Amino acid sequence: MKKLLILIACLSVVFAEGHVYVCDVTDDGAGTATFTICADTDELIGGYQFTLDAGADFTITGSDVGSDAASVGIANYGGGGNLILAFAISGLPESGDDFDYWTEGSELQIATFTGTYANNGVTSIMPDFGSTGALSTAGGANIVTEVSMSSWDAGNSTASLEGDLPAQYMLSDNYPNPFNPTTTIGYNVELAGNVSIVIYDMTGRQVKELVNDYKSPLVGAQYSAIWDATNDAGSLVSAGTYLCRMISSDFVSTNKMTLMK
Repeated sequence: MKKLLILIACLSVVFAEGHVYVCDVTDDGAGTATFTICADTDELIGGYQFTLDAGADFTITGSDVGSDAASVGIANYGGGGNLILAFAISGLPESGDDFDYWTEGSELQIATFTGTYANNGVTSIMPDFGSTGALSTAGGANIVTEVSMSSWDAGNSTASLEGDLPAQYMLSDNYPNPFNPTTTIGYNVELAGNVSIVIYDMTGRQVKELVNDYKSPLVGAQYSAIWDATNDAGSLVSAGTYLCRMISSDFVSTNKMTLMK
């Protein structure tokens, strides 16, 4: 099987953070496929622009804004084929326009690309942010955007996307458990934001703050925090059962862990 790599190139950006990925594919089984590009972010989105570099084995025949973009007044103001330039930011492209912006924290269908492929087989699709485009906030600032890769079986009309799916909120069981003297806790987030991970004793008193930091989603990986059985004062705690609680946005999860001496 021949692998086909499809790259979406966008502008290097700063400050706010988000995630762009291929969220759906339809394949007629006879050489034509359409990709839906989705985004999520902790910011309001006011516009975007990017190109699609499909390589020699895939020919882009058309592109347009996604259904969510169209529903809030974002229109395709330029390009076609490999280029989408779509804005709804006030004053762009027509001064005085007043748009409703996407709310943060949702999966948003921002664009579609249709094209023809020359070879059947497993095909990889990966947004790749370079120097020619950007997601933008409602205020016009650019958004730092992470990406993930998926694949589908080109030539199979019933194929669905597989591979790296968007990151999800999670708090993994610590390992090892029981432990002495250290244990590792894995975690991840679906949307960029502050993460709090705190160890409590069984009476509900705080023992140790492990994490209090701003984190972005990791695709195909997770963050880790190590607890060395000390409290916030740096003293070793006694053997027993403890609670590990993670809070990020509306996500709250608690796991039990056992320290042995």
